[in-house]
Amino acid sequence: MPDKIKIMIDTAGQKGHGSFIYLEEGETVTVGRHTGSEQGMLEIYNLLVSKQHCRIAWTEEGLLVEDLGSKNGTELNGHRLDAHEPAAVSPGDRLTLVNGLVALELETVMDLEETREYVFSGWPEDDVRLNDDMQSVQIDEETVPLSKKEYQLFKLMHSRLDHFVTRDEIMRYVWPERCIDDTELVGIDEVNSLIYRTNKKLQGYFVIKSVYKKGVYMKREHQDADSAVSR
Repeated sequence: MPDKIKIMIDTAGQKGHGSFIYLEEGETVTVGRHTGSEQGMLEIYNLLVSKQHCRIAWTEEGLLVEDLGSKNGTELNGHRLDAHEPAAVSPGDRLTLVNGLVALELETVMDLEETREYVFSGWPEDDVRLNDDMQSVQIDEETVPLSKKEYQLFKLMHSRLDHFVTRDEIMRYVWPERCIDDTELVGIDEVNSLIYRTNKKLQGYFVIKSVYKKGVYMKREHQDADSAVSR
């Protein structure tokens, strides 16, 4: 048996870029529309998703999914579930909300797979390690914990280090669940606020800067300013 089940939001064809949560044996996760007031649930930024849409539970009988009386429905392998009627679900099954608009991917996680790190060695004196499961960045000997959105922003910016990234690219990568029709739009103030918070946590290591009409770029703090942007 797996040690955990990872539940990921797959929207707009961008699997793996959305939010996720872990489910352990004996636990229950509620999936619903983002309201900013619920704790410990998997939130989706989509107005067609109900505030409490469905529930996934790991019971003695196995994994169960239950629609919580949502307005636009929960589908398991293409069949719409009856409200408040738990159904068995397994990793690999197709679990969707709102007639397939949002998909939930269930993935088993074993102990050896629990910590996945990505190593970026761009400088002779140090390494940068990204830990997906802990949502943290290890720089030199220091570990910097980040929120989900801060981590996604850093991951994007680090993959394009010293090169411009548009705010539209940031919106699509960090908020894929909101970059589709009939969803809550991402405002420029929200993007700027995320950049500000991420900069504060990365202070002394990296800095994200803005250039008018071109976008934003990230560079090492100790780099010389004249060599910050190569194109």
